Amino acid sequence: MDDGLPGSGSDYFRTPNIDRIAAAGMRFPNAYAAAPMCGPSRVALHYGKGTAQVMYSEAAEDVREASMTIGEMMRTAGYATAHFGKWSPGAPESGLQHYDASDGNAGNGEGNVDDPTNPKDIFGITGRAVAFMEASADAGLPFYMQLSHYAPHVGFQALAETVRKWEGIEQGALHDDPVYAAMTEDFDTGIGTVLNKLQELGVEENTYVIYTSDHGQTINRSTNQPLRLGKGTLWEGGMRVPFIVSGPGIEGGTISDARVVSLDLFPTFAELAGVTESMPADLEGGSLVPLLFGAEDAAVRRSRDELVFHFAQPSGQPESRPSSSIYLENYKLLKFYDTGELQLFDIVEDLREQQDLAGRMPDRVEELHRRLTSYLDAVNATIPDPSTLAPGAGPGGATGMGMGMAAAQAAPQEL
Repeated sequence: MDDGLPGSGSDYFRTPNIDRIAAAGMRFPNAYAAAPMCGPSRVALHYGKGTAQVMYSEAAEDVREASMTIGEMMRTAGYATAHFGKWSPGAPESGLQHYDASDGNAGNGEGNVDDPTNPKDIFGITGRAVAFMEASADAGLPFYMQLSHYAPHVGFQALAETVRKWEGIEQGALHDDPVYAAMTEDFDTGIGTVLNKLQELGVEENTYVIYTSDHGQTINRSTNQPLRLGKGTLWEGGMRVPFIVSGPGIEGGTISDARVVSLDLFPTFAELAGVTESMPADLEGGSLVPLLFGAEDAAVRRSRDELVFHFAQPSGQPESRPSSSIYLENYKLLKFYDTGELQLFDIVEDLREQQDLAGRMPDRVEELHRRLTSYLDAVNATIPDPSTLAPGAGPGGATGMGMGMAAAQAAPQEL
């Protein structure tokens, strides 16, 4: 994702179709998921609101029930809507009723299937996506579609012939698992099928494609190198994710260093779809459209200058601790609820989070902690009770990572 950061790409896996999206669009090296675990991350994306609002507060259920979802917003804008694959938000406030086609409440599992021709349901999800796009095009409808693939979540599954191919390819120093590499190729093949169908239907030039992930990889199955740690933590390895957008008006092969988050997708989709009604006042993301279109002095305008992430649950992942983080300008503050410890990093100069500056910059710590507390108080966030937490990093637990892809045609008036 970052050309200026040696080692940020794989030395073994290959994703030529994801590379197609990047070549045609814009990459965001400083992109973040809404949470370091799939469930809270997907719920937050779904509503465009942080986990402190929609997961970890006394009013979370009421907030979700009263909130507009991406599916609802796109459907009321005149789009055919679909969601295929992994479904974490759950019923009854899930919003699946706002999708014209879906796999139903598919739950939060690993997605393994018994059919050897359809590992991780990659080709099943892809087939349903193709059928939905064809039906939408036949009906003359613009469409919004979210594909939440199970691959490359553990346990690893891939086509037998793809595994045999990768067993014969020289392994890398960073990545060396041929089954993982094969699953990644099968997953990428599914993405390529969707991209090819957009071309075949004649809507490629009028469709935005977004590729991103819901969190970083777990550290006991792969590496997020050069980032620190991974899934289940608010360290960069758990939160910083791939983020690529292609579509009309976006210059191919470009990079934006702006700090973006999956919560920005809701207002971005609204603007691209030509939604004129006012957006919910408590959205936490901002539209990426100025960045995508290369506007001079472009910036993401959100309700707050800072980005806050709140992860109040024990996850069972390696090194995981209930915590919060806040980003402002070059700095990131981490607060750990088991001990109350505050750590400060210059995340621009110290991406690997090796130099804790808290002892040297007490004024900066105080400012960021005040902003963090103010935000959490404003949304009535649940704060973990230290007396119920064992100090220090938790043990290893469940593993995995899920990635997703979304495609939305431009506003109907632009067709």
